Amino acid sequence: MTRTTEMNNIIEERYKLCISLYLIQKETDKSNKEKRKRGEENLVYVDIFALPSHIKILFGPFLKTPQYTEIANLRGHTSWVSCLSLRENKLVSGGTDRTIRVWNTETYEEMSTLIRPTIRVFCLTHFKNKLYSGNDDNTIHIGNTETYEEIATLRGHTMCVLYLTIHENKLYSGGGDDTIRIWNTETHEEIAILRGHTRSVWCLTLHENKLYSGSGDDTIRIWNTETHKEIAILRGHTGEVYCLTLHENKLYSGSLDKTIRVWNTKTYETIAVLERHTKGVKCLALHENKLVSGGLDNNIHIWNTETYEPIATLENTSWIMCLTVHKNKLYSGNEDKTIRIWNI
Repeated sequence: MTRTTEMNNIIEERYKLCISLYLIQKETDKSNKEKRKRGEENLVYVDIFALPSHIKILFGPFLKTPQYTEIANLRGHTSWVSCLSLRENKLVSGGTDRTIRVWNTETYEEMSTLIRPTIRVFCLTHFKNKLYSGNDDNTIHIGNTETYEEIATLRGHTMCVLYLTIHENKLYSGGGDDTIRIWNTETHEEIAILRGHTRSVWCLTLHENKLYSGSGDDTIRIWNTETHKEIAILRGHTGEVYCLTLHENKLYSGSLDKTIRVWNTKTYETIAVLERHTKGVKCLALHENKLVSGGLDNNIHIWNTETYEPIATLENTSWIMCLTVHKNKLYSGNEDKTIRIWNI
């Protein structure tokens, strides 16, 4: 199933039709009232449209925004949107325009803009009352989520910081310097450096006592989070591994080789290979029993996590750089400077 601009126009026309029916009823009531005053008997009745609630009962499914339809488009960034992070009713977006923007997830209004005059923002994550951003000046900035004032700056990476994730008071960062660094979220001190990848570390995810890292060297490496030792290397992709996500003992990886691989986290064997994108897979997200993938082919694909069958395709106008899901809404950050919101 693909939702297009044409389909959205049809949905809008449906809504206008129902409003028109209500207005017809309203004008008919007015006409009948005047006829009664004149003693006329040729009255017209359209009672089924007497109230907006009647329209809702009769046409509810007809009016409801269909699944997999775009419901909003947030504009403000002046370059591509590289990362998204959600906290309560706030969506935070980072861009290569050297800004971090905060949006209200109910009204879609921009609430504030944090300007980073000299750095591009590549990744974001929240933890407690702190916002962490990974930047192209090799640093990680930590800010207060209420005031957005800077709390600390973490230095250690020798190239840009590409990915951040947090688990049990530890911050894990992947960098363009081929390393993974682990930081204490309370003291902000560096705990360890994991070395093994031979190219940039693009993505990280955690499950139980294991850290999974995807790299430009086409591999996924698995590390013990207690000993910081490498446990295994997953090989199979023939392009850079851009994104990882986990669900029910399954690891999903997206790659520049246009595929998504599904791995068993116990045996490390490949369970399935999902092939539908025509260019690299840049980002992944999970929602209930669905996997969402965004690609450099301008498409978002939605998959059933049990059967691995494609469910829907959402067409975009540019590369999909990042994805996140909250309350049946899918947010996509795009190379065309927009954030699109979809009903899923």
